[in-house]
Amino acid sequence: MRNRARPEAFVEKRLSGSGGLLLSMRPVSHGLFLAALCAASQIYSAPLASAQAAPHMKAVSRSFDPLTAPATHRLLPGKIVFSMLVTPDLPRAETFYSQLFGWGFRPVGNGKTQRIEIMLGSQPIGTVVAHRLDDPRHDVPFWTPFLSTSDTATVARVTRKQGGKVLFGPKQMEGLGEALIVADPQHGVYGALSAQAGDPVDPQSSEVAAIPALNNWAWATLLSPEPKAAAGFYQLLFNYKIVASPEEERTGHYMLMSQDRERASVNKLPDGIDQKDTARWIQFIQVQSSADTARKAETLGGKIIVPVHLDRDGAKIAILADPGGAVFGLIEPQKDDLSEGVAP
Repeated sequence: MRNRARPEAFVEKRLSGSGGLLLSMRPVSHGLFLAALCAASQIYSAPLASAQAAPHMKAVSRSFDPLTAPATHRLLPGKIVFSMLVTPDLPRAETFYSQLFGWGFRPVGNGKTQRIEIMLGSQPIGTVVAHRLDDPRHDVPFWTPFLSTSDTATVARVTRKQGGKVLFGPKQMEGLGEALIVADPQHGVYGALSAQAGDPVDPQSSEVAAIPALNNWAWATLLSPEPKAAAGFYQLLFNYKIVASPEEERTGHYMLMSQDRERASVNKLPDGIDQKDTARWIQFIQVQSSADTARKAETLGGKIIVPVHLDRDGAKIAILADPGGAVFGLIEPQKDDLSEGVAP
């Protein structure tokens, strides 16, 4: 079976020189991140009598749905299993993503902080947290990937030892598992999650519980000022097998593999990116048609940052920003891969 299409060549060749992308990919300050997480953590404290839910949300006390049902209690360390969007306008984000990808949403928490869980059918795939931008000139909404781990405490300890920062946790998130959010030594922000019910099985798995690939997170790329060092850092934490591109000395491209599957790539920041010392993640959603989805995103208020383009594997890739400015990618694999990746 051929490996999933990878957007690294597209990212490397096409991101440089895009002024819109530079703005949208501006690194988020740790202060904003901490503020958002502190607000989110209130969800798991005792409800306050004075709490007022947002007008479009009822005051409820609901935990996250587990990542697997029935529970498997099987973890796939290194796999990206969940994602978080922080944005000041939750209703706008909900409308955009529901119309673009058919995602469903359900409120979680006690109503003190606006937060919703993202559902692909009955499968939880992420969360959206509402938080205002303290300085819109320097902060933009952002997506953060969560990597599976069996030991968030060790991830936190090793991250600190290697020069990174722990921004949140480890903290038990009711229904979801134990979560941690950190900045790696190059300031790339990501999450680690030990899912209490276990991780979703991989698409194309022979197990009947395999979830659909379409409209789900399918890939992630870390753009880094020092890709070799970054790959080593993530290998230390998640026991990845690192596969370097034959031209890695020139391209700075590394593949991160676990369970014999390609999970993500690390690539050198392209020329033209500001704040060259700061890494940042881009996540990709698998779609039936990158061109059609990109056009639809524009009609919904999104922006095409990098137009649809063929990757080295024949996949069609695009990079977009939602109406608030949060960056994400689209990936349309070759047709034979696409047909294999959809669960019946």
